Amino acid sequence: MRLRVRWIALMVGVLVVAFGVVLAVQHRNEPSVPRLVQQHGSPQFKVTALDGKKFDNASLRGKAYVVNFFNSWCIPCRQEAPALQAFYNEHKNDPDFAMIGIVRDDDASTIRNYVAANKVTWPVAISGSGQAGLDFGTTGQPETYVIAPDGVAVCGALGPSTTQALDTWLQAARNGQECT
Repeated sequence: MRLRVRWIALMVGVLVVAFGVVLAVQHRNEPSVPRLVQQHGSPQFKVTALDGKKFDNASLRGKAYVVNFFNSWCIPCRQEAPALQAFYNEHKNDPDFAMIGIVRDDDASTIRNYVAANKVTWPVAISGSGQAGLDFGTTGQPETYVIAPDGVAVCGALGPSTTQALDTWLQAARNGQECT
């Protein structure tokens, strides 16, 4: 009887590990920018930043812009914040540049505290219904998209971004190139 229980436990363990490997391999094969966004351009979105400024596709048309989805409780989002801040500081005065952070699954007071504590200076909006994230096809956070002036998403990734990657993506967007 003990031998049978051990074999069952071993088989369950093997199945769990195999399932984990399949999930990990599938996740790596996801395109950096969902095909829907690549083929049809940036989804329409309308959000209001914490400071009251409104952002939507129409107001950003003609600029290369970054959309970063994050949460205050997300550890990779916190790790990415210094790179985002350095990148924003470098480009905030560029006339053809904009950046917006969109928060999902968080409340306004928590985000205001996060923004103040982390000295975030780029515009941050809360998508209370999460519709903006759904429209972009986000699968987690942080998730970042770089949109070309013509409205087509050219670069992006799930996971923390680096200043170097953001600079490369912005240059590609400005040149109308797709990231590979």
